[in-house]
Order: sequence, then C-alpha cells, then structure tokens
Amino acid sequence: MLSLASPLTPFVDALPVPARILASEHGGELTVRIRAATHRFHRDLPESRVWAYDGGIPGPVIEAERGQQVRVHWRNEIGEAYPVSVTLAPTETDSDGVPVQCLPGLSGGTPDPNAAALSGYTVVHLHGGVTAAMYDGWTENLFAPGQHAISDYAMDQRAALMWYHDHVMGATQLTVYAGLAGLWIIRDGRERELGLPEGPPFEVPMLLQDRNFGQDANGRLTGELVHKTDPGTMEAFAPFTVVNGKVWPVLDVQPAMYRMRMLNPMPARSGSSCCAMASRSSAGSPRSAPMAACSGPRSPSRPTGSCSPQPSGPTFWSTFPTFGQAPS
Repeated sequence: MLSLASPLTPFVDALPVPARILASEHGGELTVRIRAATHRFHRDLPESRVWAYDGGIPGPVIEAERGQQVRVHWRNEIGEAYPVSVTLAPTETDSDGVPVQCLPGLSGGTPDPNAAALSGYTVVHLHGGVTAAMYDGWTENLFAPGQHAISDYAMDQRAALMWYHDHVMGATQLTVYAGLAGLWIIRDGRERELGLPEGPPFEVPMLLQDRNFGQDANGRLTGELVHKTDPGTMEAFAPFTVVNGKVWPVLDVQPAMYRMRMLNPMPARSGSSCCAMASRSSAGSPRSAPMAACSGPRSPSRPTGSCSPQPSGPTFWSTFPTFGQAPS
C-alpha cells in the first residue's frame, strides 16, 4: 500500500459542534439563510470560500419532536460565484504512479467553466423525511438568489437522524461539496425510554465528508476547494477526511457514555469510520478521541483504498460499522 505524507497535521483542531436549533423553542417556525461564506477547514489552511446554511459548515442541527410540524423559511441569499474548482485530471496517476485522487491540487486538470457558471439557484431536500410532495425539494423546484421557499415538515415519523441538503438537478454533488448540508434530528418518547444521551456534551452529531484543496505554484495548499475526478473514476474521492467541517479533528472526552451520531453524505465514498477512543488519564484530565475515516477508492496500486494518514498514540481502536453511500 502506498504511504503518502500528508501536508496537514492530523488531530490539531477541536471537533466543532454545529449550531443547534430546537424547533419547539421557536414555535415550530424557523428561518434558515443560504449564503456565501468563508470557512477554515484546518488550522494550517487559509479560509475557503463556501456556500452554507446560516453561514456554517455544516449547517445548524435542527431538532424536532415527533408529531409537531416544523415550517422552515429557506432564504436564498447566495450572492457570490460558485466557490469550488471542478476539474477532470487527464490521467489516473501522476508520473510516480500515485493516484491523483490521493493528491491535492488540480493534477494537470483545468477548471470546468460549466461548474464555475453555477449561479446559486437552490432547492432544499430533507433526506429521510416523510414529506408531502410539494415540500420535498424536488430537483427542479428551484428558487433563485433573492427568493425564498417555505417548507412544511409534518414530522410524522419515528425518531431518526437525517440530513438536509441542496438538491438541484444535475448539480447536487457539487453544491453539497460547496457546503450545503446539515443534520436534522427527530425525537420521540420511545427513544427517550432508552436513556440515551440527548444534546451536548454527550450526544455528538457528526457529518462525515471529504474534501480536496488547491495548491499554489510552490505546492502550498491555498484553501480553495477542489472537486477532482479522473478518467478511471468519474467520482471525487477527496484525500482529506472532514468531520463537522474540520480536517481530522479531535474531541476531548470524559469517562462517560457518549452517543456518536454519524452520517456519511459523501457523493461517492463508502467505508469504515474509525475513531480512536481514550479515557481519562490517571490524573483525571480529559483524554482525546482523534477521528479519521479509513476509506477511499480502491485500485491495484492502492488495494485498501486508504489515502488518509492513520492516527497513532496511546489509544485503542474502535471500528464502527461500515457506512454506505448516501442515496440521492
């Protein structure tokens, strides 16, 4: 298996906790603004241009009670050009035989002008929601920058972790890659009977994604988002694992039960999600739980499919079940 040095140091950024919106505290009526923003994916990266719900990567976690309708005013305030450089690399590997999907930058590709021309039209789909057709975010029910849409969600379904995302026809993978994704949680009494942690700090929602970044003339990462495919793999398998908007973050944990709520909305990647879980030290100070995804496109030169560096340290590994590809 190829071993590649990462240009970013793993496990130096704290795992962010997305903003939390309790629908019940707002009378069941919410406003979410969809806009251009900047976001820093790693301590050592410049800020990246993104599109985001309420300006955050990921968007806020919306929590609703079963049977209590939620109305969301989705306001399209996108006022900037599409922030991702989309490219098709001319070859599957570089001159050293390294798969280009493992590498940052354009790998000899040129930016796609059609992707650059995406103008900010949007539509929002609640993925997993039992939703009336007129509010379901069909791919052609678009609204332009300066317009807004109102969606009513009945919440007539059992407790679940879901996600909401942009759903524009033919461009969903690109708009979600730009940042248009967030988590949605439904609560109910049956689930509460289980006595599981609810809310911070012991319930930890995690949106698992992958990203790639551009390079300058000296090979330094610029922070510009890059969506790169190659002639043999017409899907993007980006080399940097992102959890809640940070590359390879770390979570300080207590000696307590946690509920780790993971969702993989990556457009192509499926695999095992690995967390190194650790307890407190003998002195009672918190220890950390580094997080990385062990997955990626498989090829003869890379049979395990792993592009990501493996965490190390005085921890033991707990491998979570395999997460499949999120359906569209």
